[in-house]
Amino acid sequence: MRFTWYLFFIFLFPFTNISAQEDYEYLGVIQLNDSSFISYKIAFNEKDGLLNGYSVTDMGGAHETRSFISGYYEAEDDKIDFYESGIIYTKSPITQNDFCYVHFEGQLKKLDDRQGIEGNFKGLYNNGEACIDGSINLLNFKKVLKKAKKLDRKIDRTVLVSKEKRDKINLVRDLDSLNMNIVRKNETLNIFTSNDTVELVLFDAGKEDNDRISLFVNGKVLWEDYTAMRAERRVRIPLESEATAIKIVALNNGTIGENTIKFHIILEETVVESLTNLKAGEEATFIIRKK
Repeated sequence: MRFTWYLFFIFLFPFTNISAQEDYEYLGVIQLNDSSFISYKIAFNEKDGLLNGYSVTDMGGAHETRSFISGYYEAEDDKIDFYESGIIYTKSPITQNDFCYVHFEGQLKKLDDRQGIEGNFKGLYNNGEACIDGSINLLNFKKVLKKAKKLDRKIDRTVLVSKEKRDKINLVRDLDSLNMNIVRKNETLNIFTSNDTVELVLFDAGKEDNDRISLFVNGKVLWEDYTAMRAERRVRIPLESEATAIKIVALNNGTIGENTIKFHIILEETVVESLTNLKAGEEATFIIRKK
């Protein structure tokens, strides 16, 4: 999935907003001290000042990582704090102790549509040692989506760009794609859990188009030449070792585009939703790692 940098810069600098609701979602970037930018998203609910949710770093990139976040909001002091506390999944190579977690403390006057979340953060390893610091600049997702729709309408009406090029530019579609956890050719998604079993739910991601796959668990065939349908197929997989590898091999291209299969991996802590996007003969892997 390509990350649309221009989309974020269009939104981040002209305005900042936040939405007044129980559930909050912000989208933007973090800038590291070495001046590199990384896409960043947080989503959380707030109850009695306590925040619980998740973050996603490098959305759509080769190192996409989703982590738990916790924190609090103090309305009287205009203060919001949150910190990442554990990996849910990552595409990065695994040395779990090497992950650098965001710890953010900042000012926020109200949970409404007047301000975004911005400020400096500290990066800390699990053991509390410092890693890399930087800054955060996030906007409310609904406001970003509204702006994207407005810009898409302007692009569609312009006569200065050919229709072919206009059709390729769709900011709303790009935003939707950023929210998808897509596992592509030869990619590995590492998922962490304390479960003894995991439930895998599989179905065709769109219109049924004869997408066929084979599914392997630790090298052994679980389903052979299975045709995905809109109806869900479920299987519970025991986690008998520290790492359980679930490999998906695409046997064909669907009649509509590539072989696209939706997966829900149901854990006690959360549900990981993922989409494979493969051509015939390509494969992708999920590794379930016990904490």
